[in-house]
Amino acid sequence: MPRPPYTGTVTSESTATGLARRILAFAGLPFLSLVTPFLFLPILARVAGAEAWLAIAVGQSVGAFLALVVALGYNTVGPTMVALVAAEERPALLRRSVLARALLFVPCAVLAVAISLVIAPEGHRIEAGTMSLAMTLTGLSSAWYMIGLGRAGLIVRYEIFPRILATAIAAAALLVWGQVIWYPLLLVAAAVVSVVWYLLSTVGMSALLEKRPGEIREVMAFNRSAMATELVGGAYNSLAVTFVSVTASTAQAASYVSGDKLYRIGQYSTSALGNALQGWVVEDDRAHFAERARRTLVLHASLGVVGFASFAFLGPWLSGILFGDSVAIDEGTALALGVATFGIAVGTALGRVILIGLGARREFLTCVIIGASIGVPAILILAANFGAAGGAWGLAIGELASVTSQLVFVIRRWNSPLGAAPAR
Repeated sequence: MPRPPYTGTVTSESTATGLARRILAFAGLPFLSLVTPFLFLPILARVAGAEAWLAIAVGQSVGAFLALVVALGYNTVGPTMVALVAAEERPALLRRSVLARALLFVPCAVLAVAISLVIAPEGHRIEAGTMSLAMTLTGLSSAWYMIGLGRAGLIVRYEIFPRILATAIAAAALLVWGQVIWYPLLLVAAAVVSVVWYLLSTVGMSALLEKRPGEIREVMAFNRSAMATELVGGAYNSLAVTFVSVTASTAQAASYVSGDKLYRIGQYSTSALGNALQGWVVEDDRAHFAERARRTLVLHASLGVVGFASFAFLGPWLSGILFGDSVAIDEGTALALGVATFGIAVGTALGRVILIGLGARREFLTCVIIGASIGVPAILILAANFGAAGGAWGLAIGELASVTSQLVFVIRRWNSPLGAAPAR
């Protein structure tokens, strides 16, 4: 069947000025996303103590992993799908994704809460369970859809602003009443508002309530490899805090959490750059794919070098300033997290942007499986023996294994008889 002509509204930005404008639009997102938790986390670390600090981190870790199940792989492949589909078909794409993800949400939320209640420190299990629920709700987010549209402003309005408001109120509640529970509770409310607000404004209630036999099954079947990719990657990324907390002492796990918070800064920044470029490389029916893929790799590698240097030179000092000396990271942990930051930056370009843009979903999944199969045992073994630094080096080893295999697959694609031609 012939492919319909591309009639989307996403504009091509081939010039350096256009590319810079696009990156700057999305660069504001990590800044806002990074500022938001730092309205609360430094207060939490100093006022509530190490056990509450660890409990919130465990809830975030477990919930973030189960959110990957709920997200059904759309964070990986969704922006590319939106950028390539005709404009009039995009709301239907979002609608189908919501129905399938809503079906997965309830069992995932129950499982996330149950696991968090078991793992968290005894005195703060309710906070951990509620935090895991808030994080699981993020799997219902439509941010990937907004990324595919190239509309950074939508993410600020519907995703980030409600979260900033909830976090600011929670920080005030912690200072006034000393109660941590308000933070996850308000994040749950913010997530529900964000999801419902955007769906009603984009898809509409009547469309959401339509029943079309078989469509949910088709969506889940189509997204199996993308969801598997995210789940396997989450096994050594999102769950790293959980693994360290069950193998290392509370003090070492709390220190690792401080490093993990700084590590997320690198992830947010890398994710923002990937968000800006993932739809861009396939615009105009992939007419400029090869050139844009190379520029994407250079930009991500440069960001990775900055992240590595920041960790290596500033990591211990910055974690002490932000979270207190009692939970600050040491030089070994900082260096390892710098290596992991470089790995995830380059891996985002090679995997989520280039391999996915080439249609190489299975190759991307293979790379992530390689990273997880090496990274998970490394985190568990090294954290048990060397504490926070061991967990960080286990994470770095997993990221490097994944990015190395991605590089091999990209080179193989480029040197194939079809060159860099994407799979149709």
